[in-house]
Amino acid sequence: MKKDIDLNLLKVLSVLLEVKNTKKAAEILCLSQPAVSRQLGRLRKHFDDELFIRGAHGLKPTAKAQELAVQLPAAMNMLHSVVSGNPAFDPKRYSGKLSIAINGFIAQWLAPSLIMRINQQAPNVELHILNWEHGSSASLNDGKIHLGINYSPYNLSSQFTQHKIGQDQFVFLCRKDHPLQAETIYIDDFSQYPVASFLIPNWNEEGAVVAQVLKRFNIDVQVPLRTNQLSILLEAVKHTDMITPCSRFTAQSLSDDYRTLEIDPRLTIPYSNMVSIMPHTHRSHPVNIWLEKQICQCIEEITKA
Repeated sequence: MKKDIDLNLLKVLSVLLEVKNTKKAAEILCLSQPAVSRQLGRLRKHFDDELFIRGAHGLKPTAKAQELAVQLPAAMNMLHSVVSGNPAFDPKRYSGKLSIAINGFIAQWLAPSLIMRINQQAPNVELHILNWEHGSSASLNDGKIHLGINYSPYNLSSQFTQHKIGQDQFVFLCRKDHPLQAETIYIDDFSQYPVASFLIPNWNEEGAVVAQVLKRFNIDVQVPLRTNQLSILLEAVKHTDMITPCSRFTAQSLSDDYRTLEIDPRLTIPYSNMVSIMPHTHRSHPVNIWLEKQICQCIEEITKA
């Protein structure tokens, strides 16, 4: 069993990951270079890994060190808050990676605003915006991803919390010269036009949601395309008679190659609530609290515009 690690060693590791040079790290930490080298030795022993390999241009982190580099900034910030007794989070002083996994429909309209907001408030952050995939929940659990955004209800284990952060609106999307020229698509229209479906892991893999909804009205829907690539979906809609359910806010972000169709009011479209997804153990982390607040403010500004 590994012994508990001296938290001062984590500070040394954090600086080494940043500067990749024991001499520079020693200067920043106000230590001698041999002292930093000794502490690096203790870190290597604790993690049972070389962590850094000497190269022509300084220290090169190993795969293990790169993994630690993803998680350490947030952990150090949290430790600082606990030790100082001040839970406040200062985004301007925070450096490191922030990773968010987002449903593609939501990312299309949310990401540009979110990137600007985080860049302004946390200029030293390296923001990673990822597609929500099969492995996203596992990455959330081990801290590689800070927060997920998807539609609710989303099928996850009870170790995750899903907190409502906004409400989306849905329309159908078609090409601008689509043969259906009405402003609204009604139930009977769905038997005439094929539907392209945006595929979200663990969400609609069992079948297109619109097809499931229309079965209640004895309408069989042709679904010739299902893809998890939004760009492919949009190209298919632009060049064929396919239609696709789409976030209204995504539709508003697109070119005039497309137009929207309102949905027959007799149809109830599920999954309009948007939620943030985090493990219970990470929800009170000051970085995650701040990040979720920025996301909520972006959503509110966009959806109420």
